[in-house]
Amino acid sequence: FLRFIVEQALVGNQLKETLLGVEVFGRNPAYDPRLDGVVRVEAVKLQSRLKDYYETEGAAYPVRIDLPKGGYLPCFEALPGRPVETLAPPPRRVWWMDWRVIAPLLALVVLIAGYLLARRSHPRPAAPDSSSIAVLPFVNLSSDKENEYFSDGLADDLINALTKVRGLRVVARGSAFQFKGKNPDIRAVGRQLNVATVLEGSVQRSGDRLRITAQLSSVADGYHVWSERYDRRLADVFAVQDEISRAIVSALEVRVAGDPGRLVQSSTQDLEAYNLYLQGRFHLNKWRPEGARKGIEYFAQAIGKDPGYAPAYTGMADCYTWLGVFGWSAAQQAMPQARQAANRALQLDETLAAAHVSLGYVKALYDWDWPGAERELKRALELSPGDADAHFAYSVAYLSPLGRLDEALAEIQRALALDPLSPYKITGAGMIYSDRREYDRAVEQYRKAIELDPSFYHAYEEMRGVETVRGRPEAVEAVIQTMRAAFPNVDDSAARAHLAAQQGKPAEARALIEHWIEECIRTERPGKACYAAQIYACIGEKDLAFEWLNKAYEERNPLLVYAKVMPYCDNLRPDPRFASLLKRLGLGN
Repeated sequence: FLRFIVEQALVGNQLKETLLGVEVFGRNPAYDPRLDGVVRVEAVKLQSRLKDYYETEGAAYPVRIDLPKGGYLPCFEALPGRPVETLAPPPRRVWWMDWRVIAPLLALVVLIAGYLLARRSHPRPAAPDSSSIAVLPFVNLSSDKENEYFSDGLADDLINALTKVRGLRVVARGSAFQFKGKNPDIRAVGRQLNVATVLEGSVQRSGDRLRITAQLSSVADGYHVWSERYDRRLADVFAVQDEISRAIVSALEVRVAGDPGRLVQSSTQDLEAYNLYLQGRFHLNKWRPEGARKGIEYFAQAIGKDPGYAPAYTGMADCYTWLGVFGWSAAQQAMPQARQAANRALQLDETLAAAHVSLGYVKALYDWDWPGAERELKRALELSPGDADAHFAYSVAYLSPLGRLDEALAEIQRALALDPLSPYKITGAGMIYSDRREYDRAVEQYRKAIELDPSFYHAYEEMRGVETVRGRPEAVEAVIQTMRAAFPNVDDSAARAHLAAQQGKPAEARALIEHWIEECIRTERPGKACYAAQIYACIGEKDLAFEWLNKAYEERNPLLVYAKVMPYCDNLRPDPRFASLLKRLGLGN
């Protein structure tokens, strides 16, 4: 106990009862000091033992440690030299020659010097902004485990509500939900997400009744800043969300500027439509093609219940956009449906930042309407400056295709500050580093994304591509082998074609890519044109590369917009056909 509080005092940390209970006496981080007084009891004992020590064997010690009543931060007192008759020193011996005085003082100097050197060699990370929060996924305590979508949706809605508060930094869903089902230590969460406070909670749903508990904790000491339990009807769910959001803002009122007003607005009065919407989001957030298709079904049902439900249209736009961009649906089918859904959402509610983001993606990646894309994405950032997805979209869908890579990097770093554990955004950062030809940094990002989510296929694919461009066949082979182990049912002909091209085996590469194209046709997998063009460019088949780039243009393949910055196209740039392509995309000079 004494060692811990002295060490913490020397480094300038504050000491709270909860922190001492966990670190010194091994209590669970969730323990309540009001019910368990171990720290207070032991503090009284320590005060008594210190008093006894300095009255007996420690009487001659020149530095005293005191623990004041009612606190846990120790005080240090350097005592003046003792009278000669008390210390009985040898004749003409002065205090600075007395090792009983010098030794402890030197020890203290060494301790402080060592600490300062350690601080210099290993500087502590910057303390998180006090007006910062992570909302962890709420625990589903309902008897029906299928209600998990509801508890996830509640946390989602709170994140969206708090994002509207200017001056409050809110960690995005992608990072907060990395802790789902893990029962993490609040302080560990704070370190990983660089936040000062964490909101946790649980949801129990039975029929038309809800019991919601929520507690806001300080990361510094794990102590509860605020907690509350709500027993309400299901129909009151939006009111409860608003109460929780406003309570959080109130708890942080000295650090949050301005009156946020009502934070949670009910977009529908139809609870069945709301339930269907939450289920749609639940499936979309899995970021898999089958999840996006399932999401479309639920959003369509929600709209059928309430045709004026704007967020459901936004969810549908997100699903179609994701399927179209990644080639799981033909862009000419998916992207117009995404545009239609986003426009309808904005007709119903122009203040929906997510709908502006969806429309921005369509205008950039499908319409090639760059002024329109900029307008939509900047409007999203204006409406929700703390929205990580809006910063991400502005970076990867607008700034990066235009070749404004310094701005793109700065913008995606803003997105990562809000969503630091998102494999999707980390991979996006890797792509921008790759476009900047900073390949080591790109690979570092891809590895980080894979570590967070070993099933995130896109990160493997991008890392394999970077190693191909770098001319490292051994590294490419290693990535391919890793991908085979992680995704045994995925056809890796395209990856092996890249490898063969790099190894100087054009005939083998051509055969593999032709096999891959045939397989795409057989399985009705769209979106193959850009990948085929990349491989033909790698093996020096420029005519075939441009043939497939033209097919990608005719299909309005969303990935084509990255031609201006993509390393795969470097050997095509001197060809006049390449400048013509960029001009048609609105990307020429």
